Amino acid sequence: MVTDTRTQEYRVVLVDESKLTHIALHAVFAKSGRFRLAAAATSVHEARNLVLRQRPDLVLCEAEVAGESGLELCAWIRLASPATVPVVLSGVNDDTLAASAVGWGAAGYLLKISPPEDLIFYLSGVLAGQQVIDDRLTTRSWRPGEENPLSRFGLSAREREVLEEVLLGYDNRSIAVRLRISIDTVKSHIKAILRKTGARDRGHVIAMALGRGRADSPIPVQKRQRGGSVA
Repeated sequence: MVTDTRTQEYRVVLVDESKLTHIALHAVFAKSGRFRLAAAATSVHEARNLVLRQRPDLVLCEAEVAGESGLELCAWIRLASPATVPVVLSGVNDDTLAASAVGWGAAGYLLKISPPEDLIFYLSGVLAGQQVIDDRLTTRSWRPGEENPLSRFGLSAREREVLEEVLLGYDNRSIAVRLRISIDTVKSHIKAILRKTGARDRGHVIAMALGRGRADSPIPVQKRQRGGSVA
């Protein structure tokens, strides 16, 4: 029997310091009929407790919440509640930060300036298994396939190919399918990429590839811009 997902209501936990964002999303979701703001948190610690208790369908979080990393929260959610989809909803328009968010496990990077109908459209795509980046995101000039800051590390042709797939947001299994190699081979290439570049993890190597990180410095997480609105 096929379930009609159009009538399903998805439970959302919001992680954001801004009370205005809480109010705006509550109104947007109530009007949509598809999403319900089940709970809200103003810190990462509070968010973790909510996720474990409620097992929501979606978690929307800022890139930085009360001085803590929303990106690390996304990675934690992937492990602690696999059925929950983490998405960054941010006031920061920066494609480097978006790439880092994807590297940490976020299924999408959306901007608070998005109109309500766009936000609902994006979230529906995420729930359908897509990886969604807001169309309004300001992009940098470098893109996969072009010369990039990692060229000096002597990556092999296959390693560069795998890196381009990582930068496009694909996980190991998807990369294996797209490049027609085994998952173990993908893992080996990624380990080699991290070793040669000195990056700590996928998020760090993404930041380095986009020219915003060094092997000896942490990934920058920008301060949340004030005054952004969801509507």
